[in-house]
Amino acid sequence: MATDLKSRNGEQVQLTRFWGGEQRGTCVQVNTHWNEHVQLTREQAKQLAQDLMDFANKKEVEFFG
Repeated sequence: MATDLKSRNGEQVQLTRFWGGEQRGTCVQVNTHWNEHVQLTREQAKQLAQDLMDFANKKEVEFFG
């Protein structure tokens, strides 16, 4: 069963919590109003949040792979 979550981005981004199975556990799906989405486990969401906070605080690290 999926549950919509409150987003600070209003209608621009929608968040939905769902069960990703035994291996993934509880996950979140991030949807845009362009019908694009990404699904993340709790750990992936945590890591992405840290990266986005680095960007927001102008502390991002450039990668030249």
